[in-house]
Amino acid sequence: MTTQPFDPHSGSATVDERLRYAKHLFMTYRNGIVSDALRKAGLPFGVIFGLQLPQLRQIASTLGNDIDLARRLLADRNVRESRILGFALFPPESLTEQEALAIADDLLSREEADLYSFLLLRHTPHLEAVGRHLAARAADSPLAAYAADVVSRRLESL
Repeated sequence: MTTQPFDPHSGSATVDERLRYAKHLFMTYRNGIVSDALRKAGLPFGVIFGLQLPQLRQIASTLGNDIDLARRLLADRNVRESRILGFALFPPESLTEQEALAIADDLLSREEADLYSFLLLRHTPHLEAVGRHLAARAADSPLAAYAADVVSRRLESL
């Protein structure tokens, strides 16, 4: 009996199967040199596979927009690549202002602030609201101040 290869686009693939497939691809593309450099730079993740943005975008194009998978990946605060892939997979039209603000409050690094703005937030009508929200928190949080600046620059470029 032969088994069919996993098809992430099949209607029968569950979120758990698609999540396992994404994690499998993280292992396939892992880059120890980049991972070590990011870890030494102080990124706050327990696991860093060292994937670069083009590889993560390739994985995202394979999986397609999927709000349930995106939310599961964003909830994984331990794995750098999970969070970035979550931004890429989140359908922009499904992002509510409340969820946009919650994600902004949960950013863990400058890299995440940059990629949240670039991969997801700029495609939504919530850019200004998130910018105001982050600016209001800037005095208490250097990361919020940085993220507010990123959003402000993104608004200027539109």
